[in-house]
Amino acid sequence: MSRKQLPERNVVVYYTEFDEFKEELKKHHWDEKLTNFADSSMDIAIVKEFYANLYDLEDKSPKHVRVRGHLVKFDEDILNTFLKTPVVLEEGENLCTYSRFALLRPDPQELAARLCIPGRGFELNADGLPLKILRKNLTTLAQSWSVLSFSNMVPTSHISDITLDRARLIYGIIQKMDMNLGYIISAQISMIAQHDSSRLGFLALITALCKARGVISDSLTLESLSSTINVDYVKKNYWNLDDLSVTFRGPRKAKGKRSEAPVSSEISSSSAPAPIPSVPFVSTFVLPTPLSAGLSNFIFTPQMLHSMLQSIHRG
Repeated sequence: MSRKQLPERNVVVYYTEFDEFKEELKKHHWDEKLTNFADSSMDIAIVKEFYANLYDLEDKSPKHVRVRGHLVKFDEDILNTFLKTPVVLEEGENLCTYSRFALLRPDPQELAARLCIPGRGFELNADGLPLKILRKNLTTLAQSWSVLSFSNMVPTSHISDITLDRARLIYGIIQKMDMNLGYIISAQISMIAQHDSSRLGFLALITALCKARGVISDSLTLESLSSTINVDYVKKNYWNLDDLSVTFRGPRKAKGKRSEAPVSSEISSSSAPAPIPSVPFVSTFVLPTPLSAGLSNFIFTPQMLHSMLQSIHRG
């Protein structure tokens, strides 16, 4: 059965339009290549061959694959060099800030306070533990980073909410943590190859990597990227009407898109609907270590971070 694809998105945001988003994009150098692909640049035939040849029955997840006679590497160092996303380490540390943060058990209340509009938080599972945050409860900034992560960092077609692990990723970005993007993408590529139910991601990146190694494209047509993330796109799709922390020029998106109960035609148009009280999130998730504690006492194992990335991928 043919596997569906998840194309990347470009980002075109200028200063004075959405500064908090723009500044973090530039700080990580994600505006150079990660979100700046040429349109109509994805060769699906090359991408499918890449993933098919990468599949390993023993799930060893190698970081190189041969495509049409050319060896294509995609380990974290290769990807960081190709994407121009250098890894920044603090003195005396062998992991970047986000990698160390990802090893901690998250405090859902702290995540929700940064990612959600006031009074909103995680949906809980049957055991009363944090499960996900609905998209409508995220701030405009958190939604904007989420949609970029859905296409360019940890691809998924499920965009109506974010899981606890993806919330941790978005929190790390908003908190301006340094990240090893090459490691994240390399691990995701390996997981996509080993799970035939996953949609194919990183189409433009893999096409570009293969061409850089001499792979010849003979496809008559190339696929296009997903819609570009710009201010108009954010205003139309991700500007939360209840988020007062962000202001754009021009009209807000139609208020009809706000989720609310239908109003009967028998009710007078002058009657205002009763306000829905906000219910603050109360977590039953007990933490042995708060996020404010020092990170230096944690011992990194690749298996721990890889397990977290698999959880984001499954979400």
